[in-house]
Amino acid sequence: MALVAFLSSMVQSASCATTNNNNILAANRTISEKFVKLTGISAGKTEKLMEKWIGNRPWTPETSSQFDSEIIEPLKNLRIALLVVDFQNDFVNGSLKIGDGDAGQDPLEAIPKLNNLLENSKWDMIVYTKDWHPPNHISFLSQAYDSDRKFDRKSEDLKVFDSVLFTEPFKTNQTLYPDHCIQNSEGAEIYPDISIIPDSTYILKGTNPYLDSYSAFNDNNGKDKTDLEEILRNNGIQAVVIAGLAYDICVKFTCLDAVRLNFLSSVIPECSAGLLKNSIIEAEKEFADSGVAIISAEQAQKISNRSFIPEEWIRKLTNL
Repeated sequence: MALVAFLSSMVQSASCATTNNNNILAANRTISEKFVKLTGISAGKTEKLMEKWIGNRPWTPETSSQFDSEIIEPLKNLRIALLVVDFQNDFVNGSLKIGDGDAGQDPLEAIPKLNNLLENSKWDMIVYTKDWHPPNHISFLSQAYDSDRKFDRKSEDLKVFDSVLFTEPFKTNQTLYPDHCIQNSEGAEIYPDISIIPDSTYILKGTNPYLDSYSAFNDNNGKDKTDLEEILRNNGIQAVVIAGLAYDICVKFTCLDAVRLNFLSSVIPECSAGLLKNSIIEAEKEFADSGVAIISAEQAQKISNRSFIPEEWIRKLTNL
């Protein structure tokens, strides 16, 4: 009788263990399915990320719940802004037409997909940025010889796209451009085919006559900041999806500064246009090195609907 009782207890213990293991597997499978559905990444990548998070710990109902609260819920509740950078008349068909660069990228081709993202997506915030230069701006070739500035070049035969080092009034490296995006001019206005969404935010940059500002966050010397960071923080924005002109200049520096300021950052080449082939290649290397996600317009749409999250964002937000 004692042997029968012992064997019976062993069977019951094994049955309980099997039931517990099945419950754990079911909980783990549920979490994995939620993760795949939320992020839109493959089951294989999801499994690897989950394995990295769990480490040597076992999957239990408790660790599954912890994964849900530490990883899935923060990703699900991200507040995301769409930033449209400098889609202005002068860059589309004006004095500094991006399509004239050797990359041959016409901004007009980016507009339909960009407008779709503006009109048919669920962003927590939309921001339009504008180059907004005074008439004597430091970036204008026409103003390079003004008496209030000095540069290191001996030759006075400067041309558009030459680079000089200004030594006064501030020491700053500057590429010289045609006059563009002058405050209150037609060239500085948003291109009329771009959809303007009510209650959006506008950021003006490059307003200091002596410093250029490629980034929408601050000038090229880091001396003055725009209001962009503060506005994003005040609205609880944690991630930015960025598109616009020029992809390899102002879009690039805005993306990189967003990462530097600990925003999750992504960029949409399809909704942008770049000026120079080599600088586009260099920009995308910098994006890869800094964790800026390069995404398609379709993926951006899914981000806004919370059905896709770039792997770069997941890794940064979760330290995986």
